Formats: sequence, structure tokens, C-alpha cells
Amino acid sequence: MEIGRLGVWANLDTMTAGAAADFARRVEGWGYGALWMPEARGRNVLVHAGLLLSATKRLVVASGIANIYGRDAVAMAAGQKTLAEASGDRFLLGLGVSHQPMVETLRGHSYAKPVATMTAYLDAMARSPYAGPAPK
Repeated sequence: MEIGRLGVWANLDTMTAGAAADFARRVEGWGYGALWMPEARGRNVLVHAGLLLSATKRLVVASGIANIYGRDAVAMAAGQKTLAEASGDRFLLGLGVSHQPMVETLRGHSYAKPVATMTAYLDAMARSPYAGPAPK
């Protein structure tokens, strides 16, 4: 995957879906290699990435970050592989543990030690079954 030297990070949640797709096409037209977007209180970053990937031809769409408390490891791994395969390997998954108030207050989960939690999550992703065509 080639993301280039420069990319754009943007929170597109305040835009309509159509405006976000138009923005992604402009970013691609300006020659940037990647468009990074967060996941917090707006759109599901994997679903939104699918929209933006379908609206572009070369642009890498990246989560910056996808919250590991937002979906279990099996769902995250399947989403990553589905988007990568469907887009010709233009989806880049960035993961994070978010922040304790977001995890506990907003999502209703128990926030645990970040490094241990992420390590266990990545191990679970690596063990996740996936029956679809494997991306590169």
C-alpha cells in the first residue's frame, strides 16, 4: 500500500454523506495519498470508509482511529479484510483504545490498561475466522 508522503486528516462527520464523498474525491484530485478520519461520536468509521472508498479510485482511506471498544475483534478483522478486498487494498486500519471517559461514559464499557487491552485485542484479531476472499 502506498500512502504517499502527505495525507489529509479530517473529521467529516458534520458533512452529509454526499459532501464527504465529494471531499474525498477533491483530496484524491489534489494528489494526496491518504485521507484519515476519526471515530468518536459520529459515523461508524468502517461504514464511512466504505462510502469514501467507493467514491474514489486511488485514494487510501484510513481510520485514525477506529475505537477497539466500538466492535469486537472478530467484527473489526472482518471489516478490515472486507474493505481491503473490496477496494483493491486501499483501506488502512488504524486502531486505538480511545479515552476513559469516552469508553466508560459514552459506550458503557470498562476501561482497562491500554497496552494489555490492545495486545489482547490484536491477538484476538489475528485468531479471528474469516470465510471471505482474503485481501493481499
